[in-house]
Amino acid sequence: MRVLIVCSGNTCRSPLAAAALSAALGPEMARVEVSSAGIAAAEGLPASVQSMAVAARSGIDLSAHRSRLATSERVHAADLILAMETHHLEAVDALGADFGKSHLLSTWPEPGEPGLEIADPFGGSIEAYEECWSRIQRHVARVAPHIIETLRSRSL
Repeated sequence: MRVLIVCSGNTCRSPLAAAALSAALGPEMARVEVSSAGIAAAEGLPASVQSMAVAARSGIDLSAHRSRLATSERVHAADLILAMETHHLEAVDALGADFGKSHLLSTWPEPGEPGLEIADPFGGSIEAYEECWSRIQRHVARVAPHIIETLRSRSL
């Protein structure tokens, strides 16, 4: 299974969410390819210093991350696309995402928690990054069991 997580620049939110999801999948991670991309990303940039700092406090190392642009090839290769904001969904749809495979991280699986959107912390305080990380972890804790169940049902 391939999961693509999308934000704007692929240096803050989507790398954090990809790392959090990878960790939450535990042993099932061997059956899932989790990646991230940005709809306006420059290729090859590291994760932001603040993103690396908040992830490190949870034992997650983002030092190997390099930003990637969301392309139609990446979108088509994904089985599930999780976006941070509505305009990211619109961008992946414009890249040709198959109907029904792209969703907001905050609302999938339904009903999700639409009141807990994930604002872009870029250029903000460390507290903004901590809030972003907290919300991502909360959403991933809801999403991971759904992905694991999907994997188990595929192997029956």
